[in-house]
Amino acid sequence: MNLKLKASEIAKAVNGEIIAGDGNIKIKNIITDSRKILPESLFFAFKGEAADGHDFAEKALQDGALGAVMQKDSVKIIDLQNKNSVIITVEDTIQALLDTAKYYKNLFKNLNITLGITGSVGKTTAKEFIYSVLNQKFKTQKSEGNFNTEVGLPMTLFGLEEDTRAIVLEMGMSGFGEISRLSKTANPDIAVITTIGTSHIEKLGSREGIKKAKFEILDGMDFNSNIILNADCDLLYSEKNKTGRKEYFFGLNNKDAGFTAENINLDYEKNISEFSADNFKFVIPAVGLHNIYNALPAIITGKIYGLSNEEIQNGFNNFRNAKMRQNIYDFNDITIIEDCYNASLESVRAALGVLAGMAAKSKERSNLNFKPKSIAVLSDVLESGDYSEMIHKNIGEEVVNKNIDIAFICGEKSKVTHDTIKQRGKDKRSSVNCMYFNEKSEIANALYKMAKRGDVILFKASRGMELETVIDDFKKKFD
Repeated sequence: MNLKLKASEIAKAVNGEIIAGDGNIKIKNIITDSRKILPESLFFAFKGEAADGHDFAEKALQDGALGAVMQKDSVKIIDLQNKNSVIITVEDTIQALLDTAKYYKNLFKNLNITLGITGSVGKTTAKEFIYSVLNQKFKTQKSEGNFNTEVGLPMTLFGLEEDTRAIVLEMGMSGFGEISRLSKTANPDIAVITTIGTSHIEKLGSREGIKKAKFEILDGMDFNSNIILNADCDLLYSEKNKTGRKEYFFGLNNKDAGFTAENINLDYEKNISEFSADNFKFVIPAVGLHNIYNALPAIITGKIYGLSNEEIQNGFNNFRNAKMRQNIYDFNDITIIEDCYNASLESVRAALGVLAGMAAKSKERSNLNFKPKSIAVLSDVLESGDYSEMIHKNIGEEVVNKNIDIAFICGEKSKVTHDTIKQRGKDKRSSVNCMYFNEKSEIANALYKMAKRGDVILFKASRGMELETVIDDFKKKFD
């Protein structure tokens, strides 16, 4: 933290009680992992499924932490060897962390813009676009990595710098109530919901349930705040004039949206997308219609806060996508599309579209005596519950519809994808060369044997499948 807090301040902010030690101790760092002690740190003990942080509170203090925050029902008797240390008890340590972050954020009087972003797909890429645009005019910070949870978002806020004017916060969730708590912590001035898809449908039951969870972002927003919504998403557009906030709608197809992209050109060779909006030609360094959807909220945000179209374009010029999200690069004259951070039906469809487009361009420009191939390496879409079979079947259909040349499939759930592609081959609707692998470690060897110069390879799956290891193994084959 850039501002130190007294332990007594924190206790008051979280409605906690100091049961031992000195309330005048000043805290510089907040930690949630007892193995990573920082100077002048306060350790928050969480109850987890695998371990209880309360069991490690005493060790954290012995290793140099100045204090610990523990739940009243789990507090451990600790002999404070260091007089300059403190124990704070609360009802719920997760909520206490959120409350501490909210209190800390409110100390930054120069922070004029807080933007919260959520959605089933695209929220991380949209966050990066918005950050790049706002940073043209304001000192801007953003959520890094997967810091979009009830632990991650507070850690982002604890990293606020005194001259920061804007912060862009991604808000993720796996169940009801989580985004509500994040929004109440951050109190966004402006919110973006990218779309309502099928991510986390296992816990939320339906797209309507997902919509309800995403709209919890309103819970921490004042009524004079702004919300940006995708007009091409049926469940978002149905909320028009119902949010109680100033609404901005964007889209590609819904002409009633206030902000639309037109004259679209997807240049798969240069990996750029061009489009017109607000009577200005924008160019983004990412290809695909889904990336235009991700860029439009950044343009609207820029307009709300007084940026010119030229400043917004300069922001796009500085855009860098997050790691493992449609990261496109050449390796040994083979194009790699590394998109392994997460997956849903919608994002797999988008990724296959990029693969097909880039492979078609590669075939057009090829002067080789063989045609470059499109290769999709696919694995499971997780957290899909009762919709799993439908989702993986649709992915198989999409592989066929996009005329992908080769599909390497692994993962228990993805057997449905493999079987769907194979069935379409029997129906003479597909010429996809589809192979299933029981172990993903087997894929790299098969890729090495089949991939040639000019080929385009997509790697796409949910984060839990760790498909990036296949990329690493594939590259090692060339050593």
